Amino acid sequence: MDEELPILGTEPLVVEYANTLHGGDHLGAPWCAAAGVAPFRDIVAARSLRDGIHALFTAAATGAAPPYAAIALVNAVAAAAPTYPQLVPQPTGGLAADRRDTTTGDRALLGSLATACVELLTDGRARLLRRCLTPDCHLFFLQHHPRRRYCHDSCAHRDRQARYYHRNKGNGRRSGTSETV
Repeated sequence: MDEELPILGTEPLVVEYANTLHGGDHLGAPWCAAAGVAPFRDIVAARSLRDGIHALFTAAATGAAPPYAAIALVNAVAAAAPTYPQLVPQPTGGLAADRRDTTTGDRALLGSLATACVELLTDGRARLLRRCLTPDCHLFFLQHHPRRRYCHDSCAHRDRQARYYHRNKGNGRRSGTSETV
């Protein structure tokens, strides 16, 4: 995980997008470049959608009721960017479906993010949506393994170190020895 930008690199783009609200606002050109998307021309619209998706993911991760305003916003953005399916021949034979956007630029990207949010919250993956348990993190991730509790290995390590420190700081022992000081 990049310490400067909240990009895990393992989550769907819509989850990475929602995580740009972590510890400040990271939804700028550096995040876009790292995420592999063009910088937003309408940063106000991009932040508004991100905030709505973040609110919906927070509700899903905590079991709270989703805010109606966030639902309305995501639905409106998804509806404004029409897409259509297209059959694409595969090199190995057979066909695959590919979505084509009839819009371009911010409208296409925001529409695809809104659509991805709707799909994630309705296709069964919402039950996998979690927040990192590290006290100062709270990034979203999809829990594909039942024992996963942290967004990234660095958060798990930092939390283990903190628990070790709190367990051993007041017991009069030096780290690595069994004798008292």
